[in-house]
Amino acid sequence: MSSEEENKAVVRREQEELWNHTGNLDAAEELFAADQADAARQEAADFRRGFPDVVSIIEDIIAEGDKVVARWRSRATHQGEYMGISPTGKDVEFTGISIYRIEEGKIAE
Repeated sequence: MSSEEENKAVVRREQEELWNHTGNLDAAEELFAADQADAARQEAADFRRGFPDVVSIIEDIIAEGDKVVARWRSRATHQGEYMGISPTGKDVEFTGISIYRIEEGKIAE
């Protein structure tokens, strides 16, 4: 496997472990550089408290060198407080593009 394929695999695993409904927040230690792991874990935990049924799908993923770009789509139900907003019970869907830099097999930024 090329390093670009390995980098894409790290990003795919981050989406699956942290953001999909399995919610393995401990994976942040394995997937992120030491100075990024706690913040990544906290961000995912905060989001998952508000949207515990989140499902995130990578629709496109491109890698070049140490950079990976992922275009993704997420669906969830607002079931808990998030950013000071009380749960609404509404379904939400949103899309995004994330740009990662991989260093020594971990997400560095």
